[in-house]
Amino acid sequence: MAETIKEHGIGIAIKRAKKKLFIEVSMLGKLTHEDYQIFVPMIDKALKEAKGLEVDLLVDMRAFRGWELEAAWDDMKFGLKHRNAFDKMAIVGDKKWEEISVNMMSHMMRGKAKFFKDRTKAVAWLLKE
Repeated sequence: MAETIKEHGIGIAIKRAKKKLFIEVSMLGKLTHEDYQIFVPMIDKALKEAKGLEVDLLVDMRAFRGWELEAAWDDMKFGLKHRNAFDKMAIVGDKKWEEISVNMMSHMMRGKAKFFKDRTKAVAWLLKE
């Protein structure tokens, strides 16, 4: 019997342009605590080096399938720690609960947060001055 491989993880792209840092995060499958142990230090380092830059975040959740329990806790801690780190945050997803979460979260952060079903529209919103 062949073993089923369940892909999971967090992909990160960090781009810098003039006075702006653009971080793109793609969430894949059911995330684990180990995924966050890799992801969080990378984001922390990028934010530390971004002093004086505008920082925007794009989170693509279209291939996201949830968290293991400890990873959900990791995600909440990350969100609380960095809720004021981003000038704009675009979340791309296809589930109603994701949209509701973004609307609730947007009131607890300094920057603007918006939900999109289309990645191209999310990027256009982030790039708009």
